[in-house]
Amino acid sequence: MRADTNTLQDVLHGDRRFVVPVYQRPYVWSLERQWEPLWTDVEATAVRLAETRQAAYRAGKPVSTADDEAAPHFLGAIVVEPYPTGPLDIKTRLVVDGQQRLITLQLLLMGALDALRSAGAAKLQLAQLRKLTRNDEEIWEGDDLYKVWPRQTESERYRRAVAKEPLPRGDSAFAAARDFFFTQAIGFLEDERVLQDPYAKGDSVQRRASLLVSTLLALVKLVMIDLEDVDDAQVIFEALNARNTPLSATDLVKNLLFMRAQTRGHDPQQLYNDVWARFDKADDWWRRSIGAGHARRARQDWLMGDWLIAQRGRVINVGRLYGEFRSWLHSSGTEAFDALHGLDRYADAYERLHGRKEGATDRERLSFQRIDRLNVAVATPVLLWLLTRSNEELPAGEREMAFKAIESFVIRRMAIKAQTRAYGQAFAEVLRAAQEVDAHPGLAIVAALRQGPHGYPWPTDEQLVGQFRSSAYYGHGGIAQYRLRLLLGAVDARLQREDYHKGEPVKAIEYDALQIEHVLPSSWQEHWPVEASDQSEEIILKRERSEHVHCIGNLTLVSKSLNPAMSNAPWEEKCPELKKHSHLRLNARLCQEADWNEQAIRTRGEWLAGEVSRIWAGPDCDKWD
Repeated sequence: MRADTNTLQDVLHGDRRFVVPVYQRPYVWSLERQWEPLWTDVEATAVRLAETRQAAYRAGKPVSTADDEAAPHFLGAIVVEPYPTGPLDIKTRLVVDGQQRLITLQLLLMGALDALRSAGAAKLQLAQLRKLTRNDEEIWEGDDLYKVWPRQTESERYRRAVAKEPLPRGDSAFAAARDFFFTQAIGFLEDERVLQDPYAKGDSVQRRASLLVSTLLALVKLVMIDLEDVDDAQVIFEALNARNTPLSATDLVKNLLFMRAQTRGHDPQQLYNDVWARFDKADDWWRRSIGAGHARRARQDWLMGDWLIAQRGRVINVGRLYGEFRSWLHSSGTEAFDALHGLDRYADAYERLHGRKEGATDRERLSFQRIDRLNVAVATPVLLWLLTRSNEELPAGEREMAFKAIESFVIRRMAIKAQTRAYGQAFAEVLRAAQEVDAHPGLAIVAALRQGPHGYPWPTDEQLVGQFRSSAYYGHGGIAQYRLRLLLGAVDARLQREDYHKGEPVKAIEYDALQIEHVLPSSWQEHWPVEASDQSEEIILKRERSEHVHCIGNLTLVSKSLNPAMSNAPWEEKCPELKKHSHLRLNARLCQEADWNEQAIRTRGEWLAGEVSRIWAGPDCDKWD
């Protein structure tokens, strides 16, 4: 390893290329976070150079003395490694780390060249900067003309952005960066408040151009680390990125795997096309962040964690995802090529779950959507593992049954408000149970759920009835409204299907858009008074009524909020209003009640428990056998 401090002129002089490997992440530097601070630093360095040259000129010193005293600007480090080329090929280095800096510096140089040409700078100044962006056109052609070259997927946009004539800034991030640096540079050149170079010739613009060119050539410095060993390259890459622009865990894993695969003789471009290109597609689906709060991560990081859990068969520390991965890769002895293809299979399964690819049944996707809706992300590694099994190992019907069992387990536990804190360990146990059997892993999953993984039982029908009869499901001590909508919406959908089989049409209903309505209103005192013979009985009846207000039997769904007056109205007035505001079979059945009281609420709660039991079969159901 060689590590030297170099000026831009040192780094980019002569005919050479710095090529970003295909497995690096896309160009992500932006205006506010990187371009503006970089220009501010360059301009400040040029101003310092002007002040130093002015002082040296007044003292009668040569320009070389002045430049030795000027403070440079350090841009950090870049890490490169040799790329094998023939004796007549251009000298090439792969950029292990620092591609964002190198590409941005090229766009800065192009923007500065545009400004210098526009301001009428001297030919020598133009030629000096141009030599930092292009190789000798009499010797090289095509891509070899460019000093710095991005990943293949970005090459066409980059080629347009660094053409001799600039493009509109809207063409790409590259074009926008070049336009930004042009605007800043022309402003610097034409700003009469900026000191001029006393050693330069020409007008004030040309004298300021001398300062800008001298700064870019000699005072913007980099530490260039030139490596020989690819494992060292990964170590340096990780260390340098620990405190810079944050890389995702997947970015780090990608670099490690591709570096190791390349040392084993695999073609990185072919490997990238085969197993990784999907993660860098323009729609950015895989890089989009999902989840909430501290659990919010890019989809590709979720996939990485799910895949690693499936490999290790245990819960992992998601905060140390890359460390966990590297530890597994070392301890398992898995080759990088095999790991990449294994991850590719899980990415296929992940896209099947989300409906982006064929291969999962509609019922399996519904199970995943409901589990995902409940934020039970720790179940996903099990679902992905199931989807990566062959039909010989796991017949389609058995796989779908396992999906339904997992869905029933999590929804029934949600429905009785059961503990979820150790779900990670519970589903790791379920996964291991499936991985350890020689045949019928779907049945092994059902058996593991029936046994209560990690001490978390699969709720029975009796437990559902007990909770639905009298427990609060709204407000304090209840469950989130989106979960109530899931339960009540599923019951209505089942009633819709029953009526369809009787010849009645099914209406398309977006249950997530509906609102929760109390049948017996929270403010029941005015229109729903209790009838008591004395004060002590009245106290008891009022307390009982208040306790029933938030029971699930008293809750329903409406397409829009009722008029507050009607919402609080007595049952004989509210019932017709509910019918008018809803096409739900759930409410059609509700409005068959002649009266609404505590007994009706308990009875409807028991009925809802029965409906939930039919939708999500419990552990004792014969269907699992």
